[in-house]
Amino acid sequence: MTVQREAVSENNAKINLLGKSDDELQNFFSGIGEVPYRGKQIFGWIYKKHLDDFNLITDFTKSLRSKLTEVAEIKYPEVIGVEKSRSDGTLKFLLQLADGNKIETVLIPREKSPDDAGLLRETVCVSTQVGCPLDCKFCATGAMKLTRNLTVGEIISQVFIAQRYAKRQVTNVVFMGMGEPLLNHEAVLGAIRILTDDRSMNIRAKGITVSTVGIADKISLLASEPIKFRLAISLHSLDEEVRTLLMPINKKYKLERLIPEVKEFARSRHDRITFEYILFDKLNDTDADIARLVKLSREIPLKINLLRYHPLSHLSKLGLQVDPVALKLNLSSRIEEFADKLREKGITVFVRSNAGEDIDGACGQLAAKNIRKHKNSRVNV
Repeated sequence: MTVQREAVSENNAKINLLGKSDDELQNFFSGIGEVPYRGKQIFGWIYKKHLDDFNLITDFTKSLRSKLTEVAEIKYPEVIGVEKSRSDGTLKFLLQLADGNKIETVLIPREKSPDDAGLLRETVCVSTQVGCPLDCKFCATGAMKLTRNLTVGEIISQVFIAQRYAKRQVTNVVFMGMGEPLLNHEAVLGAIRILTDDRSMNIRAKGITVSTVGIADKISLLASEPIKFRLAISLHSLDEEVRTLLMPINKKYKLERLIPEVKEFARSRHDRITFEYILFDKLNDTDADIARLVKLSREIPLKINLLRYHPLSHLSKLGLQVDPVALKLNLSSRIEEFADKLREKGITVFVRSNAGEDIDGACGQLAAKNIRKHKNSRVNV
């Protein structure tokens, strides 16, 4: 039997073990001439104790610790900026990756969960790409364009870093930060497997939500994943023309293609789907829009999250000829009116909080302009 071996790269760069699965860690130890079960031993040290120093691994001999120090590392992104919301305590982290690229991560503390009988949560909103290629007209990240996908290690490190600052155990992870998760689905699923492992953070599957604009041909891949995390669809309209105006990706993945995939996902998982919906005045908030959402609720078990549009002051134009409801009309009364009309039809509706808005950490606000503005900023938390 041939054992797969992993060697140090040709330029003698150390191998970063952060993000490697159980099998990959065992293969690594085989590759450096050690017994594979060392990989199982180190798994908990990396992912449960969040270790970054091999010399602290008491299970290993001094010679093995020395060997590991020579060929490997457990390297996290550097935290170069932290901002704290004065209104709700939300924290936004500016992280610099090994190649110099930067991403943002958000920790939303003490948020009450309607689905969990008012239990307190610590939620981390993680990024999956440096930038984003989709150019949704209400999202600042899309203006960055795409630089590259994040690795498994870069994704899970965001949760581990946020945990250092959290006042209690992280309970929820939402893939709603920079980037489109389903355009990096392999790394996203790899991260979910590690985060939910009982030898790691042991985050419950229902505490993880993957949000997508609707990359239809990848949704079936998610449905086949044994870990039963939740799916959220960034919807914003059930009219093909309007949705294309808001989200150009709808040209490729039209609703007539997307909705059947989502319906099948819900059927196979026996779970509700979350549909995210930002209101725009006279564009997607009419009685016809309510009727479309009611019809959808008859086909797919769902809940609807109504979101406030968060102004993007650093962008010159959204490219829209309409006004967001949040800017033109009284926010609370207008959104609640829309929500009440849906509730009268038996639809579960939540009006999402605008946590972190004052630090540009709310939905749609993570962006390169903010990254440059907040460089090397720190607060006491």
